[in-house]
Amino acid sequence: MKRTDFRFANKGVLAFGAACLAAFLLLASCASVRGPSVKVNAFDTLDSDALVYMSVPVGVHSELTNSLVKTMVGSDLSDKYVKNVTDSIERLYIGIGSPSDRQRLQIACDGTVSTASKLALATSGYFSKKMQSVSSTGIYPVFTENRSGVQLCAPGSDIVLISPDITSQLKRYDVEANSQIVSSFASVENMNEVEWKDSEAYKFVGDAKTNNIRLYMNRPLSFITNLLGTSLSSSIFHLNYIEGEFEKLPTGKYSVDLNMEFSKDNLISKAAAFLKVALLMTDSKVVQNDERHLSVQGIQVSLSQMQKMLGIN
Repeated sequence: MKRTDFRFANKGVLAFGAACLAAFLLLASCASVRGPSVKVNAFDTLDSDALVYMSVPVGVHSELTNSLVKTMVGSDLSDKYVKNVTDSIERLYIGIGSPSDRQRLQIACDGTVSTASKLALATSGYFSKKMQSVSSTGIYPVFTENRSGVQLCAPGSDIVLISPDITSQLKRYDVEANSQIVSSFASVENMNEVEWKDSEAYKFVGDAKTNNIRLYMNRPLSFITNLLGTSLSSSIFHLNYIEGEFEKLPTGKYSVDLNMEFSKDNLISKAAAFLKVALLMTDSKVVQNDERHLSVQGIQVSLSQMQKMLGIN
């Protein structure tokens, strides 16, 4: 397969999140939390209108995650320090963009904090701290990075939230936590979540059992164009969404499977024919599942290509 540029979002968007992971160690080591102390699914803290969702199981993809952290936080960091960062996190959930703000970024880290990680950034003058109230019971310590303005908060012992504006994520955390504490607790926010939690995006990206990286995109044409290294006609590839699954192979490469949903029935045969020609020199397969769903299975990419796709230089 020809060498292509795999970036699907603004340059460095996901790498920006990696730079925040080091700050997570400081936050987890010194934050005291007031508010509900319950287990909240980290993915539930992301807003339901993101253009892109991604989940990354850190342990299985440690090499990729370590390079992400080391590249953005500093190439002079020791491997031991980087390992302390990534060992603290089990999974990253990322939401990028919204219909009204394509630059919006929300990150939720799921995992416990090791003693080594707590000691890694025991003191720092890079953050300012304030208590933020999102409800009558939810008062949380929010740390703001002084230069970038990025906000971080650990509302629970096994979850860390990161965003330039963390208010929405904190509110969602608080609603989820209260709904578990008080069985009769009801709110407009919870009622509106029923449809979201039954959606394809939620079920696919929010699955914490998989060891594969998963990606869901609402506006995916540019991603497919970059992946194939050729221009695509929007009149043919009129897509509702794309699901991407990235499996790490024993060889160190990644196998990419894509599932596409088309908006019209008459487009899929033309799209299938186009993809078969574009992928002729690869081992991948193009399968038409039904009148509106097409899958591409087994596109192999290298670690460096994955890094480029995630915005790592």
